[in-house]
Amino acid sequence: MAVEEKNLLEVNNLKKYFPVKAGVFRKTVGHVKAVDDVSFYIKEGETLGLVGESGCGKSTTGATILRLLEATSGEVKFEGKDILALNKRQMREIRKEMQIIFQDPYASLNPRMTVADIVGEPLKIHKLAHSKKERDKKVEELLDSVGLTPEQMNRYPHEFSGGQRQRIGVARALAVDPKLIIADEPVSALDVSIQAQVINILQDLQNEFGLTYLFIAHDLSVVKHISDRVAVMYLGKIVELTDKHSLYDNPLHPYTQSLLSAIPEPKPERKKERIILEGDVPSPVNPPSGCSFHPRCPKAMDICSKDEPIFKDYGDGHFASCHLLEK
Repeated sequence: MAVEEKNLLEVNNLKKYFPVKAGVFRKTVGHVKAVDDVSFYIKEGETLGLVGESGCGKSTTGATILRLLEATSGEVKFEGKDILALNKRQMREIRKEMQIIFQDPYASLNPRMTVADIVGEPLKIHKLAHSKKERDKKVEELLDSVGLTPEQMNRYPHEFSGGQRQRIGVARALAVDPKLIIADEPVSALDVSIQAQVINILQDLQNEFGLTYLFIAHDLSVVKHISDRVAVMYLGKIVELTDKHSLYDNPLHPYTQSLLSAIPEPKPERKKERIILEGDVPSPVNPPSGCSFHPRCPKAMDICSKDEPIFKDYGDGHFASCHLLEK
């Protein structure tokens, strides 16, 4: 009998609202609803892709899960423990189990530190190496695992290309032997040819170390290769969530359909109709009533502007929130 994988991470009804202040007395006059009632889980060894346009709340979701930003409300369970309820000391203990790879490989590395110092710093902080010799040996192993050489240890970030810098970021995240890595748009700043290399490295490392990923991206063609399941986010909410095959073969939500229509088709005979969305993403300070996607939806009905659709399972774990599906 197959052993069922456990949920490593469970996010329940997570909200992150930023206050909007105005006037002489800086009174709160509203809130930016960056993450608005988001729920999902990630099993051990699985990759969940989190996709959506810029400004939809993907990166804020990742930062709130790691408590780089404090949640407004909700629950984030890591190995069954609600980490939002932990104090600073307890959080520090669990921090090494959860790491992040940042979007910008140019801004996320300290230009005054050598690669040895950058990758070795987490080992120092968490007391995982007892001497400089032991730390350097571990750094060499980590660089080797991401395709860099020990000779590059004493160089500075400006001496590397964007793709190499991102490999250094990956090595730094791996240093503390984490279980979960949140990859926040890790390839969006890189050339397409380099993107594939970094994604292949992440997949190889996942197989080697049994890692679990939350892979954040705005490009559905990027997450297709690395994700087991994909969650599509719009204006702070998840609007569709399913395994990648169901999502790409049978997208249920009009927003997902429009994102998929933008992916270039390598075979001209399989030309598909491009769905162009009208207007821009509405402001999360004042989101539309009903379904937040209705002002831009080519299939919107009267009910869409009045009632918020229920996020529910339409078969085999294919979740979506759309009134069209309820008809």
